[in-house]
Amino acid sequence: MGNTALLRRSVLAAALFVLSINTAQADVQILDVRTGLHPDKTRVVLELSEEAFYQISYVNSSVPGDFKEVIIDLQETPSQEDVASLLKKAEVIGLLEKISIEEHDGGARLRIFLRKAATVDKSFMLKPEPGIQYRLVFDLKAISAAEWARQVKLTAPPEVMTEVTPELVPKLIPAPAVPAVPPVSLKAIAPPEPEEPPHTETIQMRQESETYDDMMTEESNFTLSGYIEVEGRGFSQSSFHAEPKDWAMSFALEPLLEYVSDSGASQVMFRPFGRFDVNDKGRSHFDIRELNWTGTKGRWQMTVGIDTVFWGVTESNHLVDIINQNDNLEDIDQEDKLGQPMVSASYDSAIGVFSAYVMTYFREMRFPGTNGRLRLPLPVDYAQTQYESGSDKWHTDFAVRWTHVIGNIDVGLYHFKGTSREPEMILGMDINDNVVLIPRYNLIDQTGLDLQGTFEDVLIKFEAIQRSGRDTLDYWAMAGGIEYSFYGLGGGDSDIGLLAEYLYDDRGEQATTAFEDDLFVGMRWAANDIKSTEFLVGAIFDLNSSAKFINFEGSRRLGDDWKITLDARFFMGIPVADPAYTQSRDDFFQVRLARYF
Repeated sequence: MGNTALLRRSVLAAALFVLSINTAQADVQILDVRTGLHPDKTRVVLELSEEAFYQISYVNSSVPGDFKEVIIDLQETPSQEDVASLLKKAEVIGLLEKISIEEHDGGARLRIFLRKAATVDKSFMLKPEPGIQYRLVFDLKAISAAEWARQVKLTAPPEVMTEVTPELVPKLIPAPAVPAVPPVSLKAIAPPEPEEPPHTETIQMRQESETYDDMMTEESNFTLSGYIEVEGRGFSQSSFHAEPKDWAMSFALEPLLEYVSDSGASQVMFRPFGRFDVNDKGRSHFDIRELNWTGTKGRWQMTVGIDTVFWGVTESNHLVDIINQNDNLEDIDQEDKLGQPMVSASYDSAIGVFSAYVMTYFREMRFPGTNGRLRLPLPVDYAQTQYESGSDKWHTDFAVRWTHVIGNIDVGLYHFKGTSREPEMILGMDINDNVVLIPRYNLIDQTGLDLQGTFEDVLIKFEAIQRSGRDTLDYWAMAGGIEYSFYGLGGGDSDIGLLAEYLYDDRGEQATTAFEDDLFVGMRWAANDIKSTEFLVGAIFDLNSSAKFINFEGSRRLGDDWKITLDARFFMGIPVADPAYTQSRDDFFQVRLARYF
């Protein structure tokens, strides 16, 4: 073993020794323990007298019942008796089976027993406010059994200290006190996790749009958060049409108001969204992404109102995702969704989660206007929109879905019956005898399957659909591939994931999508720094032509309240017969600057 490795281990051991002395001298009291149930997470909040050092690990419990545990070791010495009495008042809800406290290595060990596998998705410290001290927040989210096994392995203590390397030692760090801003995921204390479908965090942008004021106090059950942003686009080529400009600017606002009842069994969410585009009034729009009530009782959960539901695991094409209409005005990456009125219910059984959805009031897909880029070759006349159903947009759609974890495989299987989210475009004439495109929405039956296998550093992903209908060509399509992750590059905190996927549609040249026989390759990099620096670069190659689509997405936090996002899209070598040809001169760079509150 070289001198460098020996020196590294010596410095590491000395640092841990000094840190353990400093933390042992701290006198931190746990003043309160609260829990809260949210539609997408279970929250545990510790109110503390001071900032705290802590460490997170995952273990399979040895107590009767075969529970899984999240272990939070506080490197201070709060009173065990006081904390035990506080725990008795905490609601056992959501993912929680029970919580206990015990003494451990001169500090306190909080043991969170889980009803199903879950990890700490985010952990952060909030500054004191009038009447409230420091709050240490842990947000728990469910994961697969395979991912749980990987987390247990990654956080297991080393067997022999002399064999420890710096990248494997759980770091004891103080949780930084931050205001109510996009939270920082403390990768130093929680091992890196594979990206999840939206998404996964694609780059987790959807999750970062939420901030955490943590107003879960006795005085208020409300949380208000959100962001306001300015967006600029620059196009490298002139449009096929005379009206659009080579630049665009717009402004957007998305607040989120969330209410959680005292028992945690009932939640109300309101998330409107609006965008104003300076050049294209067709892109200016308003939508209610979420306005719903969610109730939980035992293994049952019901949601009533406008909601957003995402299905799928692949990166390049979200084949199985069908509940919500794509917000095509926001972007072309299928990540933004229009809110869908619905009633849904799910039951979490021993053999999987069974869910049912009833939807009405169909949401049409909208396209940029005549002054906008990424527009269609002709104007779209929404006044003449056609539906196969005699009920038009009020037709009732149904879907049922089953999800389960079988060994290392996460399985999702569903059937949808209702109005297709993809319009068929028909040539027609408007009232002024101008040629226009008329959208038509047919009734379809669609069965979908999504699989994700987790094997150490490898994720295997697969999606497939089969669609039929009276006025629809029967076909099947699939997308599948692999993601391989390298964690802790060069002994640091950053991770790189390499992706490759194949896309197929058996309609061939008759396909209404550009992805009928294509290959996707990409790379995802996350710095895991306090600024949440990350980017994704990918390219889709048409195997039957020279067509290529190249995509770049990157983001970074600026200070406590701001975030900058840089996107770029390039269409290269698109043949005239390709469905994407009308956008082949719409290469653009996009910068978004968002202020979170």
